[in-house]
Amino acid sequence: MASWLLPDNIADILPRQARSLDRVSRTVIDLLAGHGFEPVMPPVIEYTDSLLTGSASDLANNTFKFTDQANGRMLGIRADITPQVARIDAHILGRTGVTRLCYNGFVAHQRPMHPLASRLPYVVGAEMFGASGQAADREMMRLAAESLRLAGVDRVHFDLGHVGVVRALLSGANLEGEDMHAVLRALRMKDPVALEEAAASLSCETRAALRLLTETYGDVSVLGELREKLPDLPAVRESLDEVEQLAGKCGADEVSVDFCDVHGYRYLTGITFAAYVEGMSQPVLRGGRYDDVGRAFGRCRPAVGFTLYLRELVSFGYHALPAAVVAPADDSEELRNIMNGLRRQGEIVVQLLPGEKAADLSDSFILDRALVREGSQWVVKAADIRK
Repeated sequence: MASWLLPDNIADILPRQARSLDRVSRTVIDLLAGHGFEPVMPPVIEYTDSLLTGSASDLANNTFKFTDQANGRMLGIRADITPQVARIDAHILGRTGVTRLCYNGFVAHQRPMHPLASRLPYVVGAEMFGASGQAADREMMRLAAESLRLAGVDRVHFDLGHVGVVRALLSGANLEGEDMHAVLRALRMKDPVALEEAAASLSCETRAALRLLTETYGDVSVLGELREKLPDLPAVRESLDEVEQLAGKCGADEVSVDFCDVHGYRYLTGITFAAYVEGMSQPVLRGGRYDDVGRAFGRCRPAVGFTLYLRELVSFGYHALPAAVVAPADDSEELRNIMNGLRRQGEIVVQLLPGEKAADLSDSFILDRALVREGSQWVVKAADIRK
């Protein structure tokens, strides 16, 4: 085996994707900053005592761990940035009002989220602490939708859910450990056979309600059927009402509902939303309400946020070559001043080296303009430089 081969589901990010990743990441962070979100940069590694405090077992199992040679303590490479941001809000900032924080960076996964996913996702996210209620949920969902549009998604599709429904149905069921995991896994897979087996210890009414969730999903109209057929529990009614109210105000172009999407069930406490794009079976964005996320750090505050898996979008092709101006290999001060002026205006100007051909750059840029000398002046003229 060649020594330069990379591990499974880990790959280099090459120029075209890296440029797009950087551009979209900065654009989304600028969007969030314009809404009052402050950037934070948590460390890539932390002691697992802190990094995994209060996290679900799935996150702990998916975290790379190793020993700190300086003191023998266990370190971990972050698999999710949300717990780190919760630590910053609860343990370091300690503010009493609403805190808006955003971030971007790599995380590392022991196992990919799906067979084609990278184990080194690049994420952009936003978290709002100290704000409860639909106004905060609505703001975060609209920001998530706008972030996707800035990333190149033409039509945003949100799949909405609410953990309150399944939580209410399983209340008092006394499911623990692997038994609970089996039920949740069967719900996520919408597997009626696995669900019947995993839920064998539950009441007939509960099993029927869970089975109904696996069969009843789609556009918002299914909420009426769920109201009629699910057990008449206050928490179920409130959850369905909340989803219906947010569905029309979340900023997405299309909305569906699915209460079997119990991803993050152990820490999410309210509305959930996932974004899908055409051609990809896995969500490129996940978000929701998780009011207990800071409890382990001594401050239990309301919280809502989202994470955009930007590398997934870029790898799928939601990127384009940037336009650039090509300049000849001329060392005159006049030309240098003109090129620098264009660059200060945000233009990409590539000056050719002696012997370099403009067509050689066509894999990296759309060379639609060229700096040429006409008489005594340098001017920018339209061009179509291809191989």
